[in-house]
Amino acid sequence: MSVNAFAIDDGQDVMLIDTGSSNAWHPTMGLLPQALSEARIAIGRVRTVAFTHTHLDHIHGIVRPDGRDSFPQLTRLLVPRAELDMFRSVARLSGFHDRAEPLDPGQRLSANVEAVAAPGHEIGHTCFRVTSDGGTLLVWGDLVHVPSLQFDRPEVAWEFDADQAQARASRLHIFALAADNAWCVAGAHLDSPGVGRIFRTETAFRFEPL
Repeated sequence: MSVNAFAIDDGQDVMLIDTGSSNAWHPTMGLLPQALSEARIAIGRVRTVAFTHTHLDHIHGIVRPDGRDSFPQLTRLLVPRAELDMFRSVARLSGFHDRAEPLDPGQRLSANVEAVAAPGHEIGHTCFRVTSDGGTLLVWGDLVHVPSLQFDRPEVAWEFDADQAQARASRLHIFALAADNAWCVAGAHLDSPGVGRIFRTETAFRFEPL
């Protein structure tokens, strides 16, 4: 399974959507610092981190394996409001508990980034709509876990969805929005590089990576 995070660079500062798992999960994960270096993004430019939700493979990357802050110039940490208590229960991230700010659906993080509610996988699961002159990108977190299956059969749920019925409804709603509006999409568990377009088929949807 791919675990992706996404950087939004406005030419001055960088906003990260999710941060991966650092050393909190499998040893093949937690490579966000190397990925940022490969993309030539200096960690000092990361000023905002926003979480789609608070599962371990999305939040632990704000702390390096040695315990240091991953982003020393971080000024804003946004957590879905419904999951603030969940975030503040993670002992390893105690240094960030008081720094976390609530994130609400419809909230604008900047002139070009807006939070979009997509609950189900977790109570506060959130997508982020990013707009520019070139079009729209929807960073959709964990809307899809098994891309080989869930585009063709979007009704199929994931065992770790907190509310499978709500996750299914959110997936169908977001799929339709992205397909009907020709948005690009970016998913935490889409196969690398995790970005593409979604199209309707006669009975469901299909995904084409960029």
